[in-house]
Amino acid sequence: MAYSENVKKEAKRLYLSGYSASEVADRLGVNPDTIFRWRARYKWDEETTDDSVAGIKKQIAAITASEEDLSEAQTRKIEKLTKAVDKLERSSEREGKKARGRKRKKEAPDALRAEVIGDIRSRAYDTLYKYQRDWIEDDSRFRLIQKSRQTGFSYLTGFEVMMGALTRNENQIVVSASQDQSDIVRRYCTLWADKYEVEYLEDGNSLIMPGGKRCIFLPCNPRTVQGYTGDLYLDEFAWHMKNRLMWSTVIPIATQGKKRVTVISTPYTETDMFGELVTNPDKYSRFSRHTVTIHDAIKDGLPVDIEDIQSLLDDISFAQAYECKFFSDVLSLLSSDEVRAAFDDGCLHYVPGWVNGGVDIGRYKDLTALILAEQYLESGEKLVAVRYMDILNSMAFEPQKSHIASVIEIWKIKRMAIDATGIGANLAEDMQKLYPGKVIPTTFTREKKESWALGVKKLFESGKIRIPNDRDLVMQLQSIKRKPTERGFTYDADRNEQVKHADLFWALALAVQDFAGRRRVMTSGNIKILR
Repeated sequence: MAYSENVKKEAKRLYLSGYSASEVADRLGVNPDTIFRWRARYKWDEETTDDSVAGIKKQIAAITASEEDLSEAQTRKIEKLTKAVDKLERSSEREGKKARGRKRKKEAPDALRAEVIGDIRSRAYDTLYKYQRDWIEDDSRFRLIQKSRQTGFSYLTGFEVMMGALTRNENQIVVSASQDQSDIVRRYCTLWADKYEVEYLEDGNSLIMPGGKRCIFLPCNPRTVQGYTGDLYLDEFAWHMKNRLMWSTVIPIATQGKKRVTVISTPYTETDMFGELVTNPDKYSRFSRHTVTIHDAIKDGLPVDIEDIQSLLDDISFAQAYECKFFSDVLSLLSSDEVRAAFDDGCLHYVPGWVNGGVDIGRYKDLTALILAEQYLESGEKLVAVRYMDILNSMAFEPQKSHIASVIEIWKIKRMAIDATGIGANLAEDMQKLYPGKVIPTTFTREKKESWALGVKKLFESGKIRIPNDRDLVMQLQSIKRKPTERGFTYDADRNEQVKHADLFWALALAVQDFAGRRRVMTSGNIKILR
C-alpha cells in the first residue's frame, strides 16, 4: 500500500517527538514494519544525533510541543535528555571557570562552639548501632576495617568526615572506588549536616564546613589526589582500580604531621593492597583493626533478612560480600587481575553510535539483567565498552517488556540478543515481533554458553574490554567457573537453592558475542565453530 507524503511527514514528526516506532504505527494505522523501513530509509535517527546542548534542547522542545499528554516512553526520553543537558552544562561551567582562572575563595561559616559540636555528637550517637559506635570511638591515628556490605559504613563515613572537619584542624579527604561511590558519601555528609543544622558551602567536589575546613570527595585517580592534604579516608579500598599505586601516592601526603589514615572496605583478593594490609598485621602494626560481618551487624540490631540475601547469591559470593572472606579466583574463568585491568569509571554513558545488547531473563529470585556494549576504535585498535547496565529485580513480564522497549527506542541498537530459554521464551518472542531484525531470541545450550564464555574470556585476556567498577558485576564475572562434564566443559556459576546467578555475566556475554570473534568448542570428540 502506498502512503502519501503527509502520512510520512506525520510519522516522522511523531517519531522525532518521542513516540516509539510501534506507537507511531498504532496512531496512524500503519504497519509497524513500514515505520521501521521509513526510519531506516529516510535516516530519521540522524536528526537526533546532535549531542550539543542546543541539539538536545531542540529534541526536548520537539517532544513537549504537542498539546497531548506525554506517553511513558516520551517521559523517559525527556528525563534522559534533561540529564544529558545538565551534565553538558556543568562541564561547560567547569571549563569556563578554568578559563577565567582561579575563582575567588568562598568565605566559610563561623566555627561552631564546642558545646554545639558535643550536642551534635551525642544526638548522633543515639541513632547508631553498637558496631558503628565502636568504630567511631576508635581515635587511633591509623584505622582499618573489613566490613560487610549493606552495614551503613558509607553513611557513617559521611558523619565522620563532617565531625572531623568541625573538630580537627585538617581537611577531610575521602577517596572512593568510583565517582558514584564518592558522590554517595558526599550526599550522606550533606544529609548529616542538614539533619543537625550545620551550615556548609558547596564548592566543586568539596563541602566547606564551619571554621573553614573542607570535606573533599574524590574518585580513585592517583593523579588528581596528589594535590590535596588532610585526614585521609580510603573508601572501599580493595575495589580501587590501582590500589597499590594509590597507596604509594597518598600515604606520604597523609602522614605529614598528625593526619589520620582510615582504610574501609569489603574484601576482594588477598593479593591486592587491602588484602596485604589485612593479612600482614605485623608489617602494618600501627593500624587498629576491626571486622564487622553481616552476622555481627544483625546481632547489634541491624534489620536484615539474611535468608533472603543468601537465596540470591552462591555461597562463595555471599561469603565474600557479607562474611568478610577474601575471594579466590583459582577456579574462576576470569582472574581478578584481568577484571581489575578492565575497570573504566567513565565507560557508562550514552553514545550516538551503534551498540549491541544482551538480556538475561529472570523472575522472582532471578534478576533480569540488561547490558549494552559498543565496539569502537581507539588509536587504530578495536575496543569494547559497556555503555549501559541495568537490573530488573522481581519485575513482572509486561513492565520488563516496556522497559526493554524504552531502551531500544532511546539507543541505536544494531542487535539485541534476549534469553529465550524457559520462562524467557514468550518475552523474547514478543520483543522480536515489536522489533524484527533487531531483537534476536537466543536459546542457551551448553555449547553456546561455552562459546560465549570463552569469547568474554578472550576480551578480558587481550585487555580490549572496558567495564564499570561495579561490585555486583565483578562478583558475577568471577563467579563463572570452568567445570568438567562427560561431554566436555560447562561454564556457569554455582547455584544456591536452585537459584540461577551471574545474570549480569550472561547479559554481557550476549551483548559482546559479535565482538569476541568465533570460538572453537569441543563436543563429543568433534570441534564446532560457534558464534
